[in-house]
Amino acid sequence: MEKRGLGGGSILVCESNYQGQQSQPKTRASRRKVFVDSVVLDALRKIQPEMPDPNAYVFSSGRGTALNPENVRNRVLYPACGRAGIPRVGWHSFRYTYATWANPTGESIKALQAQLGHTDARLTLSVYTQPMPEAQRQLASKIARVLLPLAPQSESIEEVAVDETLPIQ
Repeated sequence: MEKRGLGGGSILVCESNYQGQQSQPKTRASRRKVFVDSVVLDALRKIQPEMPDPNAYVFSSGRGTALNPENVRNRVLYPACGRAGIPRVGWHSFRYTYATWANPTGESIKALQAQLGHTDARLTLSVYTQPMPEAQRQLASKIARVLLPLAPQSESIEEVAVDETLPIQ
């Protein structure tokens, strides 16, 4: 869990709390501004007190201490997964999902790397992003338009059954 400050369309990540121990984030890249949509900021402002304590957590226990991630996972996240009828997910699933959906937007991988707080874009690409089928279809269609300018153009590539008995040259 991390302390955050709201402002400027972003959330400032400046401290971390791991297993009850407060410290600086792991790396310089981990101390960052995470830019979020106005819908997220509006929701966070609704739960923020009138006179916020700059040292208080955005999400805290009833005693004002950092939430225990395992308790939140077991008491909130897992039951929500059960109600939704989906497999249980862990906290990193949200990072993987964010990275995977952000990657095909066409925005810079460096921007995604900064949002996730990674020091190396290779980590962002190799671990946190997965190929999206629709993005792969769009890529194949764009390549076909470049390589096959005389071929009939289509907006999407339809899945075709491949005869596996024929060798691919």
